[in-house]
Amino acid sequence: MRDPKPSTTRKPYEMPRLTRRQSLAEVTAAKKKLSPGEEKTVCWVARAAYGEENPRWVLFRAWLLEDAPGWLRSLYLRHGQAFAPVVARQRWLAAALRRLMDRAITAKFQRR
Repeated sequence: MRDPKPSTTRKPYEMPRLTRRQSLAEVTAAKKKLSPGEEKTVCWVARAAYGEENPRWVLFRAWLLEDAPGWLRSLYLRHGQAFAPVVARQRWLAAALRRLMDRAITAKFQRR
């Protein structure tokens, strides 16, 4: 019979915080390399609205998973992947969603 695995202690999760002298890239930088499946999960609409290269979609993902109302999170998770291609094609829709997402991000990170 094998011995049970030794328990590993994990560091507690710490919310990213923006300071005046800190760049957005520093806050959104992953501490570990994410696998291809991990890095593109959940935020289909945010990536379509902001673009893959804009790190603001990562901040929106933090808001969605931690602070969004349950009904919105559920709606996003259920229909977001199918809705993202529509957002990518409609520039006016992407712009409108970016304004809403920016408000959520700003509210989350300014209240600290």
